[in-house]
Amino acid sequence: MTDLAADAVRGVFSGVARLRHARVLYPNGLRLSGRLHAEPEYEWLFGAGERAVLGRASKGIGTPAGLPDVLGLALRVLDRDDHPWDFALTTTGRGALGRFVITPARSWRTAWYGCLMPYRLGDSAPTWIFAEPDGHQPETPSLDALADHLRDEPATFVLWASAIGTPERKLAEVTLHPVDPGDYRTDFFDPMTNHPDEVRILPEVIGRLRELAYVGSRSGRGEQP
Repeated sequence: MTDLAADAVRGVFSGVARLRHARVLYPNGLRLSGRLHAEPEYEWLFGAGERAVLGRASKGIGTPAGLPDVLGLALRVLDRDDHPWDFALTTTGRGALGRFVITPARSWRTAWYGCLMPYRLGDSAPTWIFAEPDGHQPETPSLDALADHLRDEPATFVLWASAIGTPERKLAEVTLHPVDPGDYRTDFFDPMTNHPDEVRILPEVIGRLRELAYVGSRSGRGEQP
């Protein structure tokens, strides 16, 4: 990609964020924190035991409370070396083709979140990461309903890893609850930059465009990494 093209991508997202006075994508959300517990098969990436997590649950479009919306789930977990590993997941379909399609969800309870772009974990085949919520979350996509739910009990998710044509493998469990804004240490999640050395997001050229979009959006909001 040429420097001119890179500057153009950053400029578009910076301008939109500046006009909205908010992030370009998923502007409305809840700040969360919690713990992740990896399956033994993936402790070589996450480390053993519980790992600290910051999270954000968000609405992509901002539809009225009862109408379907594209939902987002962002996570930052400390990897085995205590470095940040960011995931930015959105509601998608399921299966070999559905994982490529952003899909509005009817509720937090039935949402199925995916990464859209696959990972290479070490020498693995291209692998998608998914998050499945527990059955106790609200039966509506309203942020207010989710906030009310979290006052009484945490939200839990199972993270799954799946290559095309292979069964889903359990990656980890995540438990999230509300966090005091004063204790929140980030307002952005950057999966293109924050990941273990053994992890890559594919294809890398599309990943570069996505990274420029993140940088532009943060710049338009006056934020620095």
